[in-house]
Amino acid sequence: MAFASERFRFWTVVALMLAGAVGIGYRLVAVHLRLADVSVHDPRYWFTREIPGLRGGIYSESAGRQPFACSVPVWEYHVDPKSVNLKMHSRESVVQTVAGALHLPTNKVRDIFWRVDSRYVYLDTSYDDAAHRIMADPKRVSGVVTDDRQVRRYPQGRMLAHVLGFVSKDPDNPAGAGGIEMRYERFLKGKAGRVKGMRDARGHEIRERRMVDVDPTPGSDVYLTIDHYVQECVEAALNEGFVNCRAKAGWAIVLDARKGSVLAMATCPTFSPAEYNKAGELVKKNRCISENLEPGSVMKTITACAVLNEHMVSPDTMISTARNDPDYYRLPGDGSHKWEPFMSVRDGLVHSSNIVYGKLGYRLGPKRLWSYFKAFGFGKKTGIDLPGEETGILPNWSKWDKASWSRAPIGQYVAVTPIQMAVAYGAVANGGRLMKPYIVDRVVSPDGEVIFRNEPEVVGQPISPETARRVREMMLGVAMKGGTARRAAVKGYSVAGKTGTAQMKEGRGYSSVNYNASFIGIVPASDPAFVVLVTYQQPDHCSSYKYHEATGLPLYNHQGGVCAAPVFSRITAAVARYLGVEPDKPEELVEQ
Repeated sequence: MAFASERFRFWTVVALMLAGAVGIGYRLVAVHLRLADVSVHDPRYWFTREIPGLRGGIYSESAGRQPFACSVPVWEYHVDPKSVNLKMHSRESVVQTVAGALHLPTNKVRDIFWRVDSRYVYLDTSYDDAAHRIMADPKRVSGVVTDDRQVRRYPQGRMLAHVLGFVSKDPDNPAGAGGIEMRYERFLKGKAGRVKGMRDARGHEIRERRMVDVDPTPGSDVYLTIDHYVQECVEAALNEGFVNCRAKAGWAIVLDARKGSVLAMATCPTFSPAEYNKAGELVKKNRCISENLEPGSVMKTITACAVLNEHMVSPDTMISTARNDPDYYRLPGDGSHKWEPFMSVRDGLVHSSNIVYGKLGYRLGPKRLWSYFKAFGFGKKTGIDLPGEETGILPNWSKWDKASWSRAPIGQYVAVTPIQMAVAYGAVANGGRLMKPYIVDRVVSPDGEVIFRNEPEVVGQPISPETARRVREMMLGVAMKGGTARRAAVKGYSVAGKTGTAQMKEGRGYSSVNYNASFIGIVPASDPAFVVLVTYQQPDHCSSYKYHEATGLPLYNHQGGVCAAPVFSRITAAVARYLGVEPDKPEELVEQ
């Protein structure tokens, strides 16, 4: 009996050992074949991963869908040296495979893979599909963690940088941080997909155990009213003038006179949207919409609109040029200009007489003049679809003193933005109709549906069509011989334009050396198609006069008619030809 009992105990132990061995063996085989649920209750084996939706592109329709901005899917690779599977391959073989696939220096890759005390060391970012297939093959590579990313690219380089804006470099939540990228973020941003599933002990996903698999949705594409060729012409001309007159800054706008759509908008100096973090805040500022400045004499056109619309004068009404007139208070001077005792309202605009237009402002009175400024859109945002727009500065008429009555009509005491001034001249071009400016034509979803579209919108009628026509006729002389900007003339086309040479504020007064030099014009004057504004801030002046070889007189390169007008002419000639605008002075082309 004792012997039988010992045999029973022996075989019982053997049976238990065999059962344990079989269980362990089955378990190992099951894990290897991914048949066992080794991690149903272990959260370490579950994972959830978001796959970002590709950000929408920004396009110019005129460029044949050539993108101004687009996103490219990429893979970001990190190395976890501790998770290299040394049973399948040597560490050195993984190093050689990874270096070859990603075209990286072998020594750099080897250094990362041998940092055995480190975890998740950044290796590289790549958009190479062939390389990704190699990196994802567990038989050839281990110890590499892959993250889905996307990179924002700007194929046109610095072109249109201030309008496009930029995208933050946060890899987990890239978002528009300026310009169109910011304003249309809700359309451009894609919807992330999501994967939830299980992975084995080596970190590889068990594909058949994927529980959630939602594909990402790309963002919508934004199509601009910006014309690629027009923008290219504007930037080339603006930058050349910027260098020639050695200005602190410069900007230009081309506006469709009938629609209010922006065909070009440029600011210099500029920056690369792809490297926005290397640019200073002032460089990234879109001065076309966010620069508050006293406009100077370009405001005289608006004053002319007001007095003609009120039927107070006609273009040929004669105004005394006497500054010391007892009927007026502290009239602004006209510098070295010598005029006849009387000057017509028309000639006052052509020769930019401060005295004439100061007196006209007095006749209007502050309340009426302020009302016209408001009606033309000054003192409030235009509503253009870009972030960062300023309102300008237009104090209520009740706060104007007697000196302001004669300063506001010549563009002092009030401040405007360049886009406000371009829109106001657009009303003079468009029969008195004030248009809301816009820079995005439409937004198109990934499946081709137009989900948003801007349409031309009339937001006011500050003057009558007849007043607009008469003022344009008055402006014709500015770009002709004897006017303040003969350099703004364009062969074959009539130009209704105006110069501005505005002294910049300095303390409680005005600088004697720093100016905003502008020219703004409507082309053609007889049947307006577009408006062009060009301004240079602080062009070199006084201490660096150049002298005319023949006359020995200084070239006043701080004036709008000298530094801004030629750039206006160059832009206008190119844009008119490109848009197929019919010349209204064809005899000039024949003569040429």
